[in-house]
Amino acid sequence: MESNFGEIDDHGFTLIELLIASGLSIIVLVIAGGIMITGLRTQETARSVTDAANTAQQIVHSVQAGVKNASAITVTGGATAGTQLLLVRAISSDPNSTAASCQAWYYTPSNGGAVYTTKTAPATAITLPVGGPQGVWTILGTGVSPADPSTGKVFNAPSGGRVELKFDVAAGSHPYVLINTMTYNSQSTAVSAPCF
Repeated sequence: MESNFGEIDDHGFTLIELLIASGLSIIVLVIAGGIMITGLRTQETARSVTDAANTAQQIVHSVQAGVKNASAITVTGGATAGTQLLLVRAISSDPNSTAASCQAWYYTPSNGGAVYTTKTAPATAITLPVGGPQGVWTILGTGVSPADPSTGKVFNAPSGGRVELKFDVAAGSHPYVLINTMTYNSQSTAVSAPCF
């Protein structure tokens, strides 16, 4: 009877094989990590741009809703550099009422730029806030700046029935989201009291 006690089973890995396997594993992990980091950065940029676009749409929708029933429109600038007030006297959207209301949108470059809105019903005068919006002003969005730095205007009303909006909204590492639009009203824009 022969015995196999003298033979040694030598089926392990050599040091060179282990080093090669480790090196390949590291290369695969670095590539996969790079792809994952790039994907996360792209996702963060897309989220920032989406947030900025939502902010811009909220501001535009608010202004359009207020201007479409306006019987008077004005834009004034404040003593504080860059501040603006878009003010409308609006007719009630309720067909059973002829009551007027006043609505305003206030832009300030303070704290990265912001747009606020307020409304008074029954109609009472709304003035340009001194020292920033206080009380009943609601913030519509932040990160807002004029798209044309030479004019510094977010709102413009070149005619009694048209309002132009031209502004940027900051979007994180992406440069910005640009809004350049106009809105019109269907009313005669002659009556202003008591709003302004």
